Amino acid sequence: MSQPVSRHVVVIGAGIIGAATAEALIRDGHRVTLVEPGLPGGEQAASFGNGAFLSPASIMPMSTPGIWMKVPGYLLDPAGALTIRWRFLPRLLPWLVRFLLAGATRARVERTAATLASLLEEAPALHRDLADRIGRPELIRHDGLVYAYADRAAFAAEGLGWELRRRHGVRMQELDREALAARVPSLSPRYGFGILLTDGSHCTDPGGYVAALADWCVAEGATLRRTRATGFDIAGGRLR
Repeated sequence: MSQPVSRHVVVIGAGIIGAATAEALIRDGHRVTLVEPGLPGGEQAASFGNGAFLSPASIMPMSTPGIWMKVPGYLLDPAGALTIRWRFLPRLLPWLVRFLLAGATRARVERTAATLASLLEEAPALHRDLADRIGRPELIRHDGLVYAYADRAAFAAEGLGWELRRRHGVRMQELDREALAARVPSLSPRYGFGILLTDGSHCTDPGGYVAALADWCVAEGATLRRTRATGFDIAGGRLR
């Protein structure tokens, strides 16, 4: 069997995707250059402040049937889930239409959920393995994840999502008010029902995780270029 060809690969961006990509490339024997203008894992990056869930249940698309009825309320609420600078609305309208159409039918949502389930099923275990490889296992904790609801009726209102999660093998356990309070003592008493995802994990420090990944890559021979990628030089259909 022939040995894989070693290449010099430039990874643009040292967020969680870029850093994890660089780690995988190094393990495959490639020479890697990471391009990142800021500190990997720094406050300037989206990877610094994300929710840190590693959830096999995050398979539902943002666009679902009937969401169009909620859009006006979102837009009128300054603290809502969707904010648009009104002068940009004409330019954003084609995207907004595509967004609504993407989840307009149950069939479309089911296709998206199936694809995401195949991608996320092993995500917690893969991140635990990755943290182990770079010598920082404490950054990934496997305590399960809790989705909290005011009551069972509020949970039932998201019935489609939980039906699809069960269909795709997401393991879960129902928590009544007492079990939920025991699991999360600091949770507000207004939450009376919950779902425990037994296979869920979380990252204790997303920014630190990314920084540790980038540090490992550099220690293994990668080059970190503190600069921006501003354009591509294409000649003869190839990137130079």
